[in-house]
Amino acid sequence: MAEYAYLFKVVIVGDGGVGKTSITRRFSEGVFSESYKMTVGVDFAVKNIEVGTPLGRKNVKFQVWDQSGQDRFSHIRPLYYRGSVGGLCVYDVTKVESFKRLPFWIEEVRSHCGDIPLILIGNKHDLPRSVPLEDALEFAIKHNLLYFETSAKTGMNVNEAFADLARMIITKRSVQTS
Repeated sequence: MAEYAYLFKVVIVGDGGVGKTSITRRFSEGVFSESYKMTVGVDFAVKNIEVGTPLGRKNVKFQVWDQSGQDRFSHIRPLYYRGSVGGLCVYDVTKVESFKRLPFWIEEVRSHCGDIPLILIGNKHDLPRSVPLEDALEFAIKHNLLYFETSAKTGMNVNEAFADLARMIITKRSVQTS
């Protein structure tokens, strides 16, 4: 799939350790690593997918910018938001604190990117949860976000989240140009 109809730069944000890099690697390479390696600053991955849209099947090239969730890199994150047309806000379903910090991440993305399509991701679905599903759904509704629970380990819903994000971006663009 060398040709693409759309090129989308997207950001993936959330606290350190929630699985942003694992989601990115599962999506872009189809792999999962059990060992944790902190992202220093930012990481980058590319993946082409095909999605069904009201306009037919379209090839989309994603540039995924995996932002470090560590506070010590907060001063460089704004540099990597520029040009982003969509994003994934990730929390860890086993860590309540990562869920409580979602408003910070949404505000950071919105302040640098405007009203881009965002998807809320509850990652590590394969582990015992601490954040009730009802709380996550209520948060998603309150913030008008599409919600997915994923497992970067098993691959559950990772590709589906990116495909829906592509559809959201395409829809927003077609509404803006009509």
